[in-house]
Amino acid sequence: MADLRAAAVLSVTLLALTGCTQGSSPTDRRPAERTTTMSTSAVRTDREPIAKRFPQLGDFTTVHWQGSAAGSDNGGVPGPTDVHIQALAVLPPQALASAASRYKWKPAPANWDASLRAELRPFLPAAGAWQVSDEFAKDVRTARYSGPVYLDISSGTVFLDVIGR
Repeated sequence: MADLRAAAVLSVTLLALTGCTQGSSPTDRRPAERTTTMSTSAVRTDREPIAKRFPQLGDFTTVHWQGSAAGSDNGGVPGPTDVHIQALAVLPPQALASAASRYKWKPAPANWDASLRAELRPFLPAAGAWQVSDEFAKDVRTARYSGPVYLDISSGTVFLDVIGR
């Protein structure tokens, strides 16, 4: 009986040790090899994902946007991923007039567009009068998102640079 117990303990110990060794399987990744950012997706023009996430934008006429995972892979336990969205949405004239009169605006800070992805720059109005409003940003972002929201008063273009949970 003692020999049987010793054999069982030895088998379990060997199994545990075998499972703990560092293999060279192609799916193994060492911390230095982990991806720290996701590749940026192509520019999208589908309205539904943006309209659904930001209903206060109203019935915008066009949108160009990209989404990606925010943050970095630190090798921890997998969990919910925050999403970084950058979007340029153009408001129709009546929505622009409403937003311009409804909120208190101030000029956007210098270099406000520094974070704008290169793929979205071609859709940025050539000359704009970019403004910010904390109230407008709060309404547009909803409680789920954080980050800056800018409005070009001359073209009606809204720039969202937000992270959502």
